[in-house]
Amino acid sequence: MLKNSVIIVLAFASAFFPRLLDAVGFPPLINFAHLILIPLISFYIIAKTHTRLRVNRVLEMLAGLMLLFTIIVASALLNKAGLINVLLDFLLRAEWLIFLLAIISINPSAKSLKALRFWFLSFAFINILFAYVQKFILRWDAGKAAGGDYITGVFLGQGAGCDVSSGVSIIFAIYYFTSSTKNPLWIRIAVCTAAIIHIFITDAKSHFLVFLIAFLFLMLTKVKLSIKSITEVAKYGLITAFAAGGVYLASQTVARSLLIFADPQKMQDGWSLKSCVFRIIPSHYETVLNWFLGLGPGHTVGRLGGWFLKDYASLLSPLGATISPVSQQIWDAVWSTWIGPRSRLWSPFFGWAGIWGDWGLLGLAAFLLVMYIAWRRFCIDDASRLILLSVASFGLIFTQMEEPGYVISVAAIIGLRWQEVQIATPKVQSMPSFALRTRSLQRG
Repeated sequence: MLKNSVIIVLAFASAFFPRLLDAVGFPPLINFAHLILIPLISFYIIAKTHTRLRVNRVLEMLAGLMLLFTIIVASALLNKAGLINVLLDFLLRAEWLIFLLAIISINPSAKSLKALRFWFLSFAFINILFAYVQKFILRWDAGKAAGGDYITGVFLGQGAGCDVSSGVSIIFAIYYFTSSTKNPLWIRIAVCTAAIIHIFITDAKSHFLVFLIAFLFLMLTKVKLSIKSITEVAKYGLITAFAAGGVYLASQTVARSLLIFADPQKMQDGWSLKSCVFRIIPSHYETVLNWFLGLGPGHTVGRLGGWFLKDYASLLSPLGATISPVSQQIWDAVWSTWIGPRSRLWSPFFGWAGIWGDWGLLGLAAFLLVMYIAWRRFCIDDASRLILLSVASFGLIFTQMEEPGYVISVAAIIGLRWQEVQIATPKVQSMPSFALRTRSLQRG
């Protein structure tokens, strides 16, 4: 029988490598495999958890996810969205949190945890290796005039593959640098440097802004009326200033296109495009309930409404998938501007707008709740918090918070780091099982 840690690695691989498997001849349905495998595997593992610490935290997150799912169903009923829309929209935005619960639920030995870390890091290094080969050996970016994304690592043939690939490299570099303290400093710096170079070769300039915003958010969480707080804020302020200075220096030397959109007129044009969602979406409201429940799952500017339903129409339409004219109207706004096709930074298709557009204010509040639970219960150091905040920060830019390759990598790192801390602490009191605990709670 396979160990839970081995099953988790297989589940992670199903979200990390499907594009690569598709490219070598697997059926296109392989891209959907993680949407089935990860929930099934995760709930199988969750049901077997048997320590009080894990059960209590898992129950708290499951309650938040159940509330979120209830709101999505209500939104679908109000807007006559298809059942497949409900399932896909929920999974695209919450699958990674379910996977995080699976990692939290295992009680690994030191050997099993070391193996889990080895495989997670190996996947990340394979991704960087693929990107370097594509850039420096295969020279996939040589024909840029042809259009498209080129340096995508293992996320081949994916519209945002370059962003997902380089984003994964950065968060794994943050984890490696902060957790591998027994390794020589020069190796940890080399890993971070390789990840930064990855950003440059994929031309994913917005990542610098994303992680700068995440860092500022993290710094704000340190603000308290104490000497220690002032010291913490000063420390993170210096790091932020250093990072901003590095970005500016790069924009004046090796990456002159880095701040290409930092021009008042271009920024005004970009904001006009990005903010069009706040004008177009409410114009389609038919009742006051739309403010609270949105226009329905997959009906606005999330990944499902923006791309997924269109790209897989032949497969999803027979299953009852529904679409809305809102998505096409916003695409028309994108293509009617000069900046829309040139920059993801100003795209009106971005995570938080998609959540608000699809699920309304109640859905937005519920998603913020589950993010808060993840922050409070599972982020045990600043590196984990920064990585979680990167999801929120990406949600201001594009649809990265719905890209499985990225967010499931985030869950893998946060869960792995949580387990590394737990493995060094005394074992907590055992309980019969998650299932028995749930039944006892119900009887009580």
